Amino acid sequence: MTNPRTNYALAGAALFNPMAAMYWLDVMRGQRPGAGLLLVSAAGAVCAGLAAEPRRHPWRALASGLAAAAGAALVGWVLRRYVDWVTEAAEVDAPAPNAHDLLLPAAVVCAGTVGLSALVGREPERYIEYSGKHGDYRWISAIPHPAQRWLAWSGYLLHQFAIWGCIYAAQHQRLPYTDAMKRLNWIALAVNAGGVALHYLQSHYTYDGLARDVPEGSALGSVAFILMLTLALESPRRGLFFGSRRVLPPPELVRFSRRFHGYIFSWASTYNFWYHPIDPKPLHYTGLFHTLLLFVQSALIYTKAHRDPRWTLALELMVLPHAVVSTLYKRSGLGAMFTFSLLAMFVINQMHGLALSQRARWTIGATYATTALTYYGVRREWHRLPDILRIPILEYGVLGILVLLSLLMRAVRQSKEQWLANKTWNAS
Repeated sequence: MTNPRTNYALAGAALFNPMAAMYWLDVMRGQRPGAGLLLVSAAGAVCAGLAAEPRRHPWRALASGLAAAAGAALVGWVLRRYVDWVTEAAEVDAPAPNAHDLLLPAAVVCAGTVGLSALVGREPERYIEYSGKHGDYRWISAIPHPAQRWLAWSGYLLHQFAIWGCIYAAQHQRLPYTDAMKRLNWIALAVNAGGVALHYLQSHYTYDGLARDVPEGSALGSVAFILMLTLALESPRRGLFFGSRRVLPPPELVRFSRRFHGYIFSWASTYNFWYHPIDPKPLHYTGLFHTLLLFVQSALIYTKAHRDPRWTLALELMVLPHAVVSTLYKRSGLGAMFTFSLLAMFVINQMHGLALSQRARWTIGATYATTALTYYGVRREWHRLPDILRIPILEYGVLGILVLLSLLMRAVRQSKEQWLANKTWNAS
């Protein structure tokens, strides 16, 4: 069996319909429905309809779209009860150790959990025939389990909504940033631990994750977007280029990233986690370890450890070993590109949030440039030297699109305000 037919429309439905459920949660808690609910619900319904192959099955596609819209509203109603429970449970006293003191033990537990995958993870009887085409995922069972699709998708959605509910409850409680862990942090940690255990069990018995239904590009794009949005999120501290704050994203984009990055980052890590099976091959270990650390980070909301620049930078840099290990395993020849390209982002942007001295930054930058030039020079591969700019161009390119969207929304808002002002003036 070759790669099963995956569906970007289904990936869109898996994004927009949960978002619609969160908008419905606001409505259930007394807010008036707005344009956001309409747009996201429509996008989710359309994606669900397209995923059902409307040309071959028009009525099934229509039913899928309507069911997705109704399901989002129903989930919003359930989420209201869940969020109320989380809010009440968070008011109970709980152990309050310093969150910083838990980072190293949490990393050790995550490493042990990765090691556990060698024991409980399993390989299928045989894999699909891998085509080698870009976007085709190779870790798919040739013989799917009858319950795989239902277990994988229900487990993913349960995990996703549960952690989103914790983030929602924390934001609406307006919790202060403290050194100590709060009751809500323990709840969020338990939610992610439960999600990990659930996926381990699901993968052990049915193997396949979401990869059977949605393309690999959607999983890669979700985690890559974390790095791209982080550029805006960290810009007040790092700047965008070499620590300079002369060029910064619009304030609207920075505020958006601060308010919604928790939802976006937890969606990216949860979706990517459930996309892959828990396969015992060493290739998966670095990616799994990185994802588990991101789960720890999402549980540390409203603690000072959550914003510790050394901790957050370590999470960003964990992309590098996984990218290199993956390229070496696939023998794609892109190991050097990923190494120097990701390190270029460290030199251009990431290291400038560590309060390093100017001398230290110049030393790191000169060491990087010398190493890159030596590597390509010794191999006489000067034509590949521009490859080190691939990831910076991609990340800043996506950031540029976000900047344009924020400026467009600013122009629309200002036009609306001007129209209302003129209307009020004419009425008076």
